[in-house]
Formats: sequence, C-alpha cells, structure tokens
Amino acid sequence: MNHRRYQPQKETKPSSTPQPKNVRWATLVLACLIYFFVSSSLWVFHGPFGLVRNYVIDTFDETRHGYLLRPLSLYTLSNSVIQSHSLADSGMLSETLPISLFGGKDYNNDGAIHLYTYHGTTFTAHIMVVDNPKRIQVVATKYIGKTGQTVQEMVEESGAVAGVNGGAFSDNNQQGTGANPLGITIHDGQVLTGKHSKGKYPEIGFTAGGQMIAGDYSLADLEKADVQQALSFGPVLVLNGQPVSVPDQGFNPRTAIGQTASGKVILIVTDGRGQFGHLGASMSDLTELMLQYHAEIAADLDGGSSTTMVYNGKLVNTPVDLTGPRSVATSIVVMPANGGT
Repeated sequence: MNHRRYQPQKETKPSSTPQPKNVRWATLVLACLIYFFVSSSLWVFHGPFGLVRNYVIDTFDETRHGYLLRPLSLYTLSNSVIQSHSLADSGMLSETLPISLFGGKDYNNDGAIHLYTYHGTTFTAHIMVVDNPKRIQVVATKYIGKTGQTVQEMVEESGAVAGVNGGAFSDNNQQGTGANPLGITIHDGQVLTGKHSKGKYPEIGFTAGGQMIAGDYSLADLEKADVQQALSFGPVLVLNGQPVSVPDQGFNPRTAIGQTASGKVILIVTDGRGQFGHLGASMSDLTELMLQYHAEIAADLDGGSSTTMVYNGKLVNTPVDLTGPRSVATSIVVMPANGGT
C-alpha cells in the first residue's frame, strides 16, 4: 500500500488589488491641475512680470470682484497690495454733468427699441437703442441685504421688456451674490439705498424729464435735480459729446449706458474672457462705440461676469459664468411703451 505523505499547502498572502487604471489617471490629472494652479498663481502674482500682475489685479478690481484675488493668489497677496490698486471711493468719476443743465428737457419720443450687433477686433457688442428715455427704470433685488437676483428675474418681475445689469454691490459673505447695492439707489423717486448719506457717490441716473446724468453727486444733488432713477457706478466715458480720458484697465466683458442729444438711450454689452475667441472690450472701445451712436453722455456700468442683456425674456448675450447669468444687486430695465412693447 502506498502511503502518500501529506504535504501542507503553503499559505499565500493575498496579492493587493491593483488600482484601477481610471483611478490612477484621475489622480494624475488632479495632481497636474493642482500643480498648474499653484505654479500659475505664483507666476502671475509673484513672477518677474509686474505688468501681468497689475493687469490681473486691476481687471478683477475694475469689475468689482477684488474679493477673489486673495484666494486666487493662495492668500499670498496682501490686502495692502490689493487696496493700492482699488478704485477710488468716487469710482473714477472725475466728470460731472452740471446741475444747471438739468430740468430744461422733457423727452417724448416714440416707444421703439432697436437692436444692433457690432463686431470689433477683440469683442462683439450688442447695442440696444431705446427711443423714449422715460421707459428706463432702475430696479433692485427684492432681497436687499441677503442676495441679488439675475437680470432676467428683475426684468420679469418688474414687467419690463428688456434690461441690462446695473451698478456696484457688496456682500457680507464676499461671494459676489449681489446682496447690497452700493452708493445711492433710486427707483421711481424712492430712495432704496443711501437715504442717510451725506457725501457724494458716483451716480448714473435719469431725471423726471428723461435726461441722463452721470458724475459725483450727493443725495441732495439728486433730489434737487428731480432724479427719479439712479444707481452707483462709473467712470463717465462721454460728456457733452466729447470723450473723457479714463484709465484703461484691460479687456473685459463690459456694460455701458449713454444718451443722445435727442434723448435716445444707448445700452451696450460686450463679450470677452475667451468667449468666441474674444478678449473683451476696453474702456476706450466703449467710448468709441458710444460716440459712433452719437452719445452726448455715457458711463460704464458693472462688467465682467455681471454683464447681461435681456430682451423679450431671452438672453441677448452669453454671460461668462459657467453657472449661467449672475445674481446682481441692480438692473436698468426698459418698461413697456404705451399700448405695446
């Protein structure tokens, strides 16, 4: 009888499960993205090219998104450096339409709205011309102190037929959600913000007669001129039909408002930040466009990711935010004409 010797089997350690290929690739991509972001941030904010750093800081500050500079710089950029680039409290508004010119005009044009498109070298502009300036109103978010609303929401809720984003704002949480309109805000003669202010603010508005104003004004100035609609932003681009020299802080999506001698209101939005291969428009680009449309007075409104134009419930431009139209604190809207849109 054959006796087989029992051979105990050797215990083998279970081999480690190989990492799935897609997980390894995802980890590699994430590491590369982190490296790219960190190195790019250090190169932009602390590299050898001071002009690049200044351009980035000025661009974010000009479009009122300076709160993003600290996190984008990995918190290596000091508040004092950011503050040194910030716009003056007057919002760069150095030109003012004299109070003596108010009150003498009362525009009564027809109710037409005209849409045009202009293709520039670095941007495409959408231009809306409103024949009757009395159709223009300033509206504010109904959630003042909490959050803003999109231009589309403000247009719809106010019963307007068109609108663009408006003025400057701040937020308690620094997330750029448009909670608090800055400066003096007036809707249909009612002061919404700045009721107790004594100083002057960069203001853009319309008198009861439909005349546009732009410059540094106190609440007393605006009330004396019978200003019915107002918000805060700038700079002034055109005054008395002549261009105003202002700092040109690079290319961006932009919004602007102007008025011709006959009272027609010009609303302009431009694309930028890589949209359709475009860098955006400069301040001088806006000024030149306003002069082409015969503006006697014109001023810059909030830009960047706030830039939005709405007409008949639809977006005219394409906002730059990946999440869609941004919430803002104020909008300039076009109310329906008598007997129609």
